[in-house]
Amino acid sequence: MKFKALIFAAFLIPVQAFAADGQFADGAPVTLQPDQAYILVRTFHVDGGGLHGTSMFAPVLARVLSQPELERAKTLSQQEPGKWMDDIPSNVVEPLADHPYLVQDDKEYMLMSLKPGEYVIAGIAVTNWAAVSTGLMATSLCMGTVKFEARPGVITDLGAIFTARDDEPTEIPELSKVVSGKPRGFGVYPVIAAIRPAAPAADIPDALKNLPIEPATYRPVGAFPNYLGARISRLAPIPGVLDYDKDGNVIDLKAANATSAQTLLSDAPPAGHSSVATPETPDTPSPSPRTHLPSRP
Repeated sequence: MKFKALIFAAFLIPVQAFAADGQFADGAPVTLQPDQAYILVRTFHVDGGGLHGTSMFAPVLARVLSQPELERAKTLSQQEPGKWMDDIPSNVVEPLADHPYLVQDDKEYMLMSLKPGEYVIAGIAVTNWAAVSTGLMATSLCMGTVKFEARPGVITDLGAIFTARDDEPTEIPELSKVVSGKPRGFGVYPVIAAIRPAAPAADIPDALKNLPIEPATYRPVGAFPNYLGARISRLAPIPGVLDYDKDGNVIDLKAANATSAQTLLSDAPPAGHSSVATPETPDTPSPSPRTHLPSRP
């Protein structure tokens, strides 16, 4: 993988994240390593019509950093202000939508290895004829999203990623009441994203059925600044997991009293960096600095 580092408040996030050398494509043999985690996610071909052509969408994941990693990043940023990011491995990964493990009709299965840890679904990238491999950052889920644990030696099944244009009605159940359905004329249309968690009897490629696979256990993540530099949005509600109050604050439906997961970032970043926010739930590390993450060519 190619790595450059930038820092979220509770995450360290790279300028670009590529998964080509950690991704299993075209049904490649899979042998799970005990020190690596793995994710399986489904995505779907979306016919944009006209010049848009067919698009594919993939989640952009940010691993939550440990306290030692945050301290190291802070120290290096002070010692080497101009090049410290080159010395820190990225904690952002993206399964490449044009490197699927398996394709069935309009559905793709993407399988990749990654460092074990807790990951936030930070955004959605789009791949099409004009933007191949890493594609373009289509949406930053900085107004509300979820996180999950990726354990070593196990494939964590993220379920399926669904997307829809905000300016058109959709029959996707998770998004039908979320999109505005109002035409916006010409220009870039907003993309709304949803996750359908893996069911106990989820469809699994035959070659993976004898491997240890567990569904992702999602927890809500409150709003944070738009570090991905993409159009801001939020993940659609997930029954029993994620919802929003009338003010748009994230609600943790797994909490006993369905408390708000919304938080603010108080720490200021070092010179030349913008601040980053992340929900300060009990199991989330404290904030740290980060740089701007541009949309990828």
